[in-house]
This record gives sequence, C-alpha cells and structure tokens, in this order.
Amino acid sequence: MENKEFICPDYCGVTCVSGFCPKALQDEYAERGYDVIRECEDCCYYKGCEDCAFKDSDLCIKNS
Repeated sequence: MENKEFICPDYCGVTCVSGFCPKALQDEYAERGYDVIRECEDCCYYKGCEDCAFKDSDLCIKNS
C-alpha cells in the first residue's frame, strides 16, 4: 500500500468514480449505523496510486 503520509491532491479512486464512495454516502451510512470516514486515507477502498482513476494518464501528477 502507498505511504499514507503522502496523499495525492489529485487522487480520485475508482470507488469514488463508481458511486460507492463511503464519504459521498456518509449520510446513508450514518443512518444505517456504519462508521463514517473523515478522510480518503481512512477509506477501506483507498489504495493510493494503485486504485487511482488517473494512474498512468496525462492527468497523473507523477507523469507531469
């Protein structure tokens, strides 16, 4: 897993794009009694560059 101390400012995980982001669904999660995450790095789906939608594209800051 990526070093959790560095969070890319342009990170966009595939779970964020697919619509299953726990942060985006925090109200629904809270209603059901699930823990609500506060930051992307706390997300169980977060895998840093490995699951970033911009990996290996011109939008990735590592490629610029």
